[in-house]
Amino acid sequence: ESIFELGKIKTRMVCFETIVPVHGCPGLFILLLNIFFPGVGTIISSCMGRSGIVCTQLLIGILQLLLAAFLIGWIWSIWWGCLIYFKCKDTSKYRS
Repeated sequence: ESIFELGKIKTRMVCFETIVPVHGCPGLFILLLNIFFPGVGTIISSCMGRSGIVCTQLLIGILQLLLAAFLIGWIWSIWWGCLIYFKCKDTSKYRS
């Protein structure tokens, strides 16, 4: 269980640990993809992990893509894109 800040809101996220630490960390690109093409950014990020394809992340991306027609997938995709973006910011902070 981890805590991260989104603006002034602190959130406890168990699922934050399942976010793939993306190699090279194009977090903003992934977020924008998830906004305009729900699930696509999540699917791409699942293939960008250091250890290869992460099946959990891939499944989440496919579900987001399928559920986008019902609006829930689009909202979920944007939220997940934000999580990927913040995870990238956290990992890049520790790299420098």
